[in-house]
Amino acid sequence: MTHSSKLLIPLKLRGLLLCTGLAASAAYAQPADTFPSQPVQIILPYSAGGGVDAMARAFAKEASSMTSQQWVVTNREGAGGVVGFTTLAKARPDGYTIVFSPASPLTNSPFLNTNMPFKGSEIEPVCQVFENVFAIALKEDSPIRSLTDLLARAQIRPAAVSYGHAGPASIPHLSMAAIERATAVKFNPIAYRGDGAMMTDVMGGTLDFGVPAISSIGGKKLRVLAVLADKRQPALPDVPSIAELGYPVISPGLNGLYVPASTPRSVVSKLEAICRKVTASPAFIESAKGLLQVPQFLPATQFKTRIASTYKTNASLVPDLKLEKN
Repeated sequence: MTHSSKLLIPLKLRGLLLCTGLAASAAYAQPADTFPSQPVQIILPYSAGGGVDAMARAFAKEASSMTSQQWVVTNREGAGGVVGFTTLAKARPDGYTIVFSPASPLTNSPFLNTNMPFKGSEIEPVCQVFENVFAIALKEDSPIRSLTDLLARAQIRPAAVSYGHAGPASIPHLSMAAIERATAVKFNPIAYRGDGAMMTDVMGGTLDFGVPAISSIGGKKLRVLAVLADKRQPALPDVPSIAELGYPVISPGLNGLYVPASTPRSVVSKLEAICRKVTASPAFIESAKGLLQVPQFLPATQFKTRIASTYKTNASLVPDLKLEKN
């Protein structure tokens, strides 16, 4: 073999590798005007039957109609949403695998897990779809008629009054923990994977009360003592907010779309535009109303800012609660 031949082989290999790399990049760099050109998978990192699940399916239905492609919701629950986000972090960054979820796995879970299986930097928030507000609710025939009654009962029976929540360090859990700290009472928290099973136990009397999303309580014979927000909610205009009752407010569920961080900017922008159209559509607004929710779109920049602010707030709150870490 001549000297020139020895040089030629590496050059060919280099050219082949370069072409391969360009081909791989091209697989992700799809022109924005052709996206989506195939079905989109929506990972819902919580169990079926809850309020977020219902909103995700309403969103998917309208997005499918608008884009002429199927948007399919797949439940992948576990670890308070962490399992679903971990799946997203490892997914192909082409916009065809997204997460529909509250920001809790980004803003809450890091304070509960010693070793997070994904990094926040691996996730790209696309848009906010709605705020998921939670409420303190119990059976309609419960002798407890107000939040004052509930707190008085907890003072008499420390750690005996039970309630269901969506998991350690979830928004309902942190909200009740903040109330406990402000009032020096102690409840008995029971973690669930979603509102469906929890509401069954509330209705059946296994739990003294629950802290479901307001979208999970429609049509059920419940007494709602307070909404965990800074103002009253359109779906429950006669129910006081926790703020007006004088108790601390934790940020509600900031629900929206997320993709892997390396997703092409053009695809993220297209998803953001689709999100804006869906949340403004009469069909989605009507579906949300039926779920006692109100769409509240935020573009990527504002959504990221809100997530960062919530993370900062939790960083100052969670350590004081002394929650057990996984």
